[in-house]
Amino acid sequence: MNFYTRTNRYRKEPAMKLRAMSIVLAVGASMTLPAVALDLSTSGFGTLGYSRSDQPYTYQRFVDDGGTFKRDSVLGLQVDARLNDQFSATLQGKIAASLKNDTTTDATISWAFLSWRPSNDWLVRVGRLRVPFYLRSESTDVGTTFDFAQLPTEVYSASPTTDIDGLAISKTWNTPAGEWTLDGYLGSTSIAYRAYLRDNPAAGLPGAVFSPLKVGARGLVLTFQQDDNLYRIGAHDVRVRAPDGQPFPVTFPGVTIAPGISYYQVSSLMPGPGLVTITEAHTPTYTMGADIGVGVNFRLIGEYVRRNVLGVNAGSNSQGAYLAVLRPVGAWTPYVSVGRLLSRPEVRDFYGKVNASRVPAFIPGAAQINASQRAGADSLNPFDQTTWALGTSYRLSPTTKLKAEWTRTRTGLVSGLIDAPAGGESGNQVVNVLSLSCSFVF
Repeated sequence: MNFYTRTNRYRKEPAMKLRAMSIVLAVGASMTLPAVALDLSTSGFGTLGYSRSDQPYTYQRFVDDGGTFKRDSVLGLQVDARLNDQFSATLQGKIAASLKNDTTTDATISWAFLSWRPSNDWLVRVGRLRVPFYLRSESTDVGTTFDFAQLPTEVYSASPTTDIDGLAISKTWNTPAGEWTLDGYLGSTSIAYRAYLRDNPAAGLPGAVFSPLKVGARGLVLTFQQDDNLYRIGAHDVRVRAPDGQPFPVTFPGVTIAPGISYYQVSSLMPGPGLVTITEAHTPTYTMGADIGVGVNFRLIGEYVRRNVLGVNAGSNSQGAYLAVLRPVGAWTPYVSVGRLLSRPEVRDFYGKVNASRVPAFIPGAAQINASQRAGADSLNPFDQTTWALGTSYRLSPTTKLKAEWTRTRTGLVSGLIDAPAGGESGNQVVNVLSLSCSFVF
């Protein structure tokens, strides 16, 4: 979506709200269930990850030629309480880089839900839970459960979070061919939409702008498990609005000053016919993925995500995919992958026009107008990039994995994952990144 007119102010949810959710779940369970011995279990997970690129600008929020631990490092703890054969409760918290700014580390509640299993083939969960959006949705933070040093960003950057506050119902069928599971969910969450503006007229400096958003989502996901092979397909209906009801621009109208001289009105504060806006963006999203054995101990993993932002010139109107080949060799699992992330042609075309828009220096306020054009183009946040990755994991023990990966990302017209320097471009860039990590569970 297009959020150039939004501010950088993020309204934080009180921590009491998260604690209250856990208390409500526990109290509700104690009121509806007979007294039983509570079976508690705890587990933890973490990754210490370092990444460094060969470029002075920032890629994926944190990575540059100075190196960083912020992109991949996480520490989490989970508590599971089994109340009886039908009811259980789960609470998970983690410490990781904030999704609301680029400077702090946040402690957050990822999961806080009550589960009811009336029979072996039905499961109902209510509270804060994770949507099966990707193949690795349930374990994106637990690095020991997959071999990638980083889950391919061309797909896994599609949503800042897959955790929602709501309801999920799962139905399972066991057949001779394998196990089928249909998940339906309904809920909402709060996120921060990030855009990096090379020129930010409101602040007078380049920098990241985080816009708070409320997201409502519902969807159906079908999963098929056949021995070690996994297939998943999903349809998701996502609606996004600002918490304070502020509208989103649909596009930027053109303003002609004189023959051959024009600019785009990217802000309601600029002269022009006025922005065409909406108060809610509708984003139908479709996902699919497979993790299959293809013989001689090789595995093929691929995922695809398609986002449609209806009626809006936004970079998130895009599709992303990756394909990876892995082959375990003893404790080692080397892999190679390729990923592609591309916004729709009309979005890239509109970005190109706004980004190239300039007025001559003799026009009053030309410097401010030209800066606004670059900032407006950046707010569209489009994508056009391809990444090749070569890496390996090493199973040090049943609870610990070491990983190393080299990636080479090449951008076409533009990439919203690169923080372009002031006056520079994120397009036509090549970024090499070395990633090293240690993932563990306890």
